[in-house]
Amino acid sequence: MIKLNDERILSMKKYALVGILTLFSFLGFSQSSAEVGRLLELVETYKSENIDSVNKFTNQLLIIAKESKDKGLEAKSQLNRIESLILFNRFDLADSILSTIAVEDKANRLSVDYYLAKGKILNKKNENDEALEFFYKALDKNSEGGLDYLIPEIYAEIASVLRENNDLENCTKYYRYALEEARKKENIDLQIKICVQMCKVYNGWVTVNIDSSVYYGEMAMQIATQANDEYGYANAISIAAAPIIRDGQYRRGLDLSREALGFADKYNFSLQTKYYLTANQGFAFEGLKLYDSALYFMKQAGELRPSSLDYPRLKYRVFKAQGKHKEALEAFEIYWAKSDSTLRNRNQNRLSSLQARYEANLKEQELASLTQTTELQELQLSQQRYLLFGLVVVVVFLAIGGVMIYRQRKLRQAQAITQLELKETQKRLELEQQYRASELKAIRSQMNPHFVFNALNSIQEYIMTNEKKLAGKYLGKFADLMRVYLQHSQVKTVALREEIEALSLYLELEKLRFEETLDCSIQIEENVDTELSIPSLLIQPYVENAIKHGLLHKQGKRELTIVVKQDDSKQALLFEVIDNGIGRKRSQEINQMRDPDHKSFATHALKSRIELLNHDRLNPIIEKVNDVDANSENPGTKVMLELPIEELVPEAQKRHSEIEA
Repeated sequence: MIKLNDERILSMKKYALVGILTLFSFLGFSQSSAEVGRLLELVETYKSENIDSVNKFTNQLLIIAKESKDKGLEAKSQLNRIESLILFNRFDLADSILSTIAVEDKANRLSVDYYLAKGKILNKKNENDEALEFFYKALDKNSEGGLDYLIPEIYAEIASVLRENNDLENCTKYYRYALEEARKKENIDLQIKICVQMCKVYNGWVTVNIDSSVYYGEMAMQIATQANDEYGYANAISIAAAPIIRDGQYRRGLDLSREALGFADKYNFSLQTKYYLTANQGFAFEGLKLYDSALYFMKQAGELRPSSLDYPRLKYRVFKAQGKHKEALEAFEIYWAKSDSTLRNRNQNRLSSLQARYEANLKEQELASLTQTTELQELQLSQQRYLLFGLVVVVVFLAIGGVMIYRQRKLRQAQAITQLELKETQKRLELEQQYRASELKAIRSQMNPHFVFNALNSIQEYIMTNEKKLAGKYLGKFADLMRVYLQHSQVKTVALREEIEALSLYLELEKLRFEETLDCSIQIEENVDTELSIPSLLIQPYVENAIKHGLLHKQGKRELTIVVKQDDSKQALLFEVIDNGIGRKRSQEINQMRDPDHKSFATHALKSRIELLNHDRLNPIIEKVNDVDANSENPGTKVMLELPIEELVPEAQKRHSEIEA
């Protein structure tokens, strides 16, 4: 909570209290009414500073409300208490008290306070869709009653929910709405808070745009400085220091981080804030190439937050700059594992993208709806005038004309409703298609990090044994494979020939890992059209599974065969991945021994991708997995994929069609 300086607080409290008491005296209110005004002012004063004082004065207000049977005062007193509890992060108690309040569903300030409080509580509980509904209800009550109450605060809360969904466009739109309204109301505290949030949004919360992040961070510092708001300034520099360092202003960012830490005890900064300010100094020293100082401050930051990603990331950058490649690789492996886990947890907490975008455009839809309602009303009035005119002419024609007009109106209304439903359905289908496309892109981009590290370790071994030609050869192949994977992960389809070339590169590097014990072959029948377009990176995950789960644990000669056929009778491409490994059952037993709670992420991802690819296909892709010889000690595994040819076109023809479109 951003606070004003002491002189401004005392001045505002003094004039507000005098104004309330004067108003009560002028209107001839009783001493009890003046007491209510005094208690409400005290609650407002201590709302963000002392929860015990808030409870004390609220209880006194409730006694007065019950004696006078004033339900409005009772609800207002409890809502003030709830707002204070939210500021002190006591959400369960706030929700419990809110459930006891009965607020009439009409446009007034009490209803706005109620819906805003409920939305904040739901937002903190990560029930984001429901929170968004209550924030929009608060806006609705303002609109219905012609109120101008807490508008910037509501906009800021809506933006915070959209931010959690990584909805950059609508999130920043509502933050700008809130900033504009806060300026109109000269709400300095909220202006600083919004600028700080925008600084965070552009510094990685939703996207990375360092120029925008620095811009809003400096705006927050400027507003706080002009208002002589020390707490707001301390909060602003504690956030703006990081993007300033990332912008290359290392000395300035270092000074701001140290200055912010000087306010830490005075304003009771959280442990997380102290961690980031300490880590900032590590990154600033790394930018200044003072590596010992960088590691020293990052070690101090790591003691505040041992599970952080920043420590291994900075160690990787420092060791890489110092030429310590082994240490850099170890730090990078730790960072990779932690960042992958963090990203998965973050994705699990996202709210429905469809719901968020629908709600974010709700006001524009309401405006269109109001316009349509006005047109319908005008049409109805016109029809009623014709009906009255018909009454004057003749009763018979009135009856016939009335029936025809009624049927025509019903038909037009039904047609309008159908068109609206069709447009809404089209919007939903477009959003679902975007969602499925993003899911496919995410699955295509999956690549086992262990393969990367194993390949690099093998190349490093060649370097250390002075086999420079082999090291250069395999390093070139590794670079080619990375380039191919990056290219393939950005497109939906590739030519079969390109998929086979990528597999060949991948298998050459895997053979390096197994030395001479892995025998791989790719067999393509003569009638196969290698220019046919197939889903990118379709076969590689199955080959990787065969090596990782079937061949890795096998003793002796390891054999892997990939067969590509074209079955004219079925009008399908057939892919077979055959290994002589330990088989599915034995692989599952080994995984269970290592981790009793093991669940195969790769298997689930492959099934999910096949389901998503089949969603828009007339004829589905068929996957079959069998043992080669179930009675053998090493039964091996055979995976077969069947792709219908009628839905495949040559990649060159497909790209030509896309260019023409």
